[in-house]
Amino acid sequence: MADVSSRIASRRARTDLLDPVLGVFNRRYEDEAAEAAARLDAAAAAGEDTGPLHGLAVAVKDLIATREAPVTGHSRVNDPAWHAGADAPVVARLRRAGAVVVGSTTLAEHALGRPDPDLGLVVPRNPWDPDRYPGGSSSGSAAGLPDGLFDVGLGTDTGGSIRIPAALCGVTGIKPTPGLVPGDGCLPLARSLDTVGTLSRTVREGAETLAVLAGREPGALTWQQPAGPLRIGVPERALAESGQLSEGCSAAFDAALEELRAMGAELVPVELPELYPLFAAQVITLLAEAYEVHQAGLTGRWAEYGRPFRRTVVLGGLISASTYVRAQRVRDWAAANMRRRFAGLAAVATPAWPGVAPRYDDAEGLGAISWLPGLWSGVGFPAIALPMGFEGGLPVSLQLAGLPGSDFELARLADAYQRGTGWHVRRPERERDLGPGPGPGRGWALPGVAAAGQGAADSEAGRGLGVRLRELGVEVGAVELDALCGQWALTSMLFGFLPDPLPGG
Repeated sequence: MADVSSRIASRRARTDLLDPVLGVFNRRYEDEAAEAAARLDAAAAAGEDTGPLHGLAVAVKDLIATREAPVTGHSRVNDPAWHAGADAPVVARLRRAGAVVVGSTTLAEHALGRPDPDLGLVVPRNPWDPDRYPGGSSSGSAAGLPDGLFDVGLGTDTGGSIRIPAALCGVTGIKPTPGLVPGDGCLPLARSLDTVGTLSRTVREGAETLAVLAGREPGALTWQQPAGPLRIGVPERALAESGQLSEGCSAAFDAALEELRAMGAELVPVELPELYPLFAAQVITLLAEAYEVHQAGLTGRWAEYGRPFRRTVVLGGLISASTYVRAQRVRDWAAANMRRRFAGLAAVATPAWPGVAPRYDDAEGLGAISWLPGLWSGVGFPAIALPMGFEGGLPVSLQLAGLPGSDFELARLADAYQRGTGWHVRRPERERDLGPGPGPGRGWALPGVAAAGQGAADSEAGRGLGVRLRELGVEVGAVELDALCGQWALTSMLFGFLPDPLPGG
């Protein structure tokens, strides 16, 4: 094996070449990484135990504190003094285990929404096609993996923010059970939903890193599938009724199920009667809790936030306390029902996302949402996204979810599938010039804006919304109010999906 210093230097050279186009890093810790690599080489030469992650190159989402630089949240609105000069516990654990932190990665602003070209920040791009979105919010932590810019990316997942970029970039993303990994030193988005997890080329690298993050003993993981029946649930009715899957994704998912069956799994249909109430509850929870986190910033520094972020999060301030409480009751009800129904299953299988990465000039594609990842966030179940094929040269992804606490059993199953298929070993071809990538004035649509139609701000509903926003301390112009009218109309529709009373309650 090459020494750590050589491997880090090789990754640095490749990053020099590709990062100006891919927009993976907010900041690179080149000198610090070289010094850490040299220390590991010296310790190894002296016969010292350098840890289970010896020399692993790790990139950290710029939402998680590292001692090298302040956290920005990939936003103009941040506090440079927050956790300055200190590592988050998860980063400290990585370093103690022998990992080398190579930099902080790009993300959706404060872990929500899509890029706003007017902010002038680094734009993350998809490694398979730089004119496409890599997914969010842990964008850079996924986008740098196919080209080997680092071994593992650290990310956060609130409603799919690890699994969506893993799916669109063709890598592996693990969202753990809430509480397995400490979240201290990580800027919050929605406190009851946030989790810290991993992105990697392989399940094994991600799970072994996750074990360190969780404080597990080195070598505690085993990869042999236990003897006995292997039952995997498939929500066939929910997938068919949603009608979201692209043709290529549907075909790849069918092939993935056949591969699981060939591994000896029994595939059993499962129902998801909680699906739409739970999806509504998860979105409502995210919006309300994100507003609580960013309320002061939105009232005092509205124009400094990107438009997709501020137009989404401010809606959380319009959600009533009673609606938020109802959403929590739905989450508890759904989690209890699903734990009972899925008892005896090794996993539930779905696609991780319904199709391939959208182009940056596709506003509708950029604004798309899906229940596929958010479902598991709402009930606190662990889930893994991993490659299952390609559609038109772009990756599509399988998702395996399990009961709370089954994280490493789930990883064993995902690893067995991955090692039997090999989709994860494909890399983007780099024979052609990547070009400058998307940017202001070059094939860019502003995403995340649901239009209610021009003039909505002058309607009775629009004027009423303007009054409510002013009561929150937010003053917006007519163009922005038009957009907010559309988004609020869609958001308020979710309230009707919260059953009251709950079935069986």
